[in-house]
Amino acid sequence: MSENRAAPLTAKWLGQLRVERITDETLGVRTFRLRAPDGGPLPFIYTPGQFLNVEFGIGGARMHRSYSISSSPHERDYVELTVKREPRGAVSRHIVDLLKVGDEIAAGGPVGKFTFTGTEADSVVLLSAGVGITPMMSTARYLTEQSWPGDIYFIYSCHTEADFIFQKAIAELEPRNPKLHVVVTISKPGPDWKGPRGRITKELLTEAVPDLASRRVHVCGPVTMMDAAKAMLTELGVTAENLKSEQFGAVKPAPAAPGTTANPKAAATGPLVTFAKNNKSAKIHVDLQTGDSPPKQSILELSEELGIGIDFSCRIGTCGVCKVNMTSGEVDQEVQDALDEDDKSSGIILACQAKPKTEVTVEA
Repeated sequence: MSENRAAPLTAKWLGQLRVERITDETLGVRTFRLRAPDGGPLPFIYTPGQFLNVEFGIGGARMHRSYSISSSPHERDYVELTVKREPRGAVSRHIVDLLKVGDEIAAGGPVGKFTFTGTEADSVVLLSAGVGITPMMSTARYLTEQSWPGDIYFIYSCHTEADFIFQKAIAELEPRNPKLHVVVTISKPGPDWKGPRGRITKELLTEAVPDLASRRVHVCGPVTMMDAAKAMLTELGVTAENLKSEQFGAVKPAPAAPGTTANPKAAATGPLVTFAKNNKSAKIHVDLQTGDSPPKQSILELSEELGIGIDFSCRIGTCGVCKVNMTSGEVDQEVQDALDEDDKSSGIILACQAKPKTEVTVEA
């Protein structure tokens, strides 16, 4: 077994990476090649589809974000993150506008279970839109370099030809892999576009992928695209076991301003949560009515209401930034992707996912 096929050092590495190269992909999307500061091999290994957590000090605050890796794990000297500049994204604007060659950034990981190495199935459909293409590129590059014998159906959607991320890289990859089948559809194409037009549809999927219902499908993109794609795939017979997804864009539950996550006129009636380091306690609200939050608060949402300052990034249970130690109590966690067995046995929970079932004390 090669070094690159070893188990990833999930969520355990923390350190600095130096920007070696910056490549413009499209307007507002850049790829950042990162290396170890000493110029040596990367201090971690990863699996296609994983991401890194990065941290920046912006406006006097520490901010964390998670970005998928777009390079192949075969590249041991560097890792690449492809970042889209979001108009309201403080971190993405900082990265795309201000980061320059030679800068060092704080990073950690790799994390995430949206992975495919070729051992999971004998063919794969990589379905993405917008910047959701990034983990798909890592996977397609890796499988090509492995001379993986299975069929790879690479289906991508974007608004215009100018928004086609990795257009050159995909064009270079196709002739190297006769098993790579690429279909790109443009929703607002120009007159010279020769490929499919419009968004991804059931008709496009069935035409592009023979025997679709029998194949493993990975889906990544903005929330609306994800919801539509998963509904179509289910209608076309793809089972839940064969459908893997990772959300890009806005996350649920959405961050809320302190004091706005619950009806202020209603008393909190849920279990008591004690934040030991801050010497603060409060009951969980179980009657939330506004925003994207479910009816019961998470520990992270309550911490925001009290100004505790638990770090977070993805808010969907995959990045691990919001890990805290629970010293007493019991919680439900819908997603635990960022927790390994050592975390679970040590009482580590994900604040963004943890919904108290009993009185809880956490070290925060």
